[in-house]
Amino acid sequence: MAESAKKNKEENYQPQHVPQSLKVIMGQPVEGKTADPASESFAEAFAGLESAVDCMTLVQLPATRLKSTISFYVDVLGMALEYPDRPLEINTFLQTVPRIGPGLHILETPDAEYPRLQGTVNGKSMEYVALYARSLAELYGRLLQAGARIEREPSDGYISFCDPEGQLIAVYERADSGISSRFQTNINGFRHLKMYVSDVGQTVSFFVKALGFQQIVSNELSDAVYMAVPGSAENQPMIRLVQLQQEKMQPMHWMLNGRPKHALELHSKNIRALRERVLAFGGTVPEDLEFTGCGGYLKFYTPDGHYIWVNQDRRYCDY
Repeated sequence: MAESAKKNKEENYQPQHVPQSLKVIMGQPVEGKTADPASESFAEAFAGLESAVDCMTLVQLPATRLKSTISFYVDVLGMALEYPDRPLEINTFLQTVPRIGPGLHILETPDAEYPRLQGTVNGKSMEYVALYARSLAELYGRLLQAGARIEREPSDGYISFCDPEGQLIAVYERADSGISSRFQTNINGFRHLKMYVSDVGQTVSFFVKALGFQQIVSNELSDAVYMAVPGSAENQPMIRLVQLQQEKMQPMHWMLNGRPKHALELHSKNIRALRERVLAFGGTVPEDLEFTGCGGYLKFYTPDGHYIWVNQDRRYCDY
């Protein structure tokens, strides 16, 4: 995949706009009504705890051959099992060592429901997940030894290849040696996830106004736009918005046993108020909020139909 982004240094990515924090309270919306963002009552509803997304917690990938896929991510890419004492289950968690930033969740999926999350733009396949590594040379050697399919040889700090499931993965060599030195693993985080959209401007507006993201400026010679979570959370990936032309929409989720499975999980301190913002700015919330022993969950679709979960950690819940 030839993209001019490969030649850019990470310092080229600078915040363009940092929106004010979205202040909220734990409030229950009126049934059947959507808040008007211009109304006084809507403004009052967002005084209190922050509802903006403050970090990404989890990236999910499907797998039809769970053991071989887990082995690839652990033995070849060098990630670690988050719960090494547990037997491999249909849902297995992986992480960098130490874990700084989102974890990776591999979810067993039958062949009949298995998707490839990468999309195609102008006839070129584009990866869904891009990772960071301390050394591409080390990674390349491991990939060759494992017989992995290399899509693009390492060049300009970039390599792409397929995992055992055929998912196209990109890896960028990290220029920031300071953060790389903190990891025992060669892979040291997610760089970005791709989201294919029909209208980049509309999606940017939704991510800024509804979710509290900020747009990132880069000097890439492409029409891609990057969105990032503002705040102090470390090692957070960006979401790369890619404008589709005439291509079919590739959703950021897949179906499992007839229900959608999200490929991305975010976090907010107040999902009740965030739900109202999602609705107010064009999102769809098909399910009630769910509160469990792990906290609360908001499940929604973006205006382009991407299914995303937002967790509210138990410490921010009132039960």
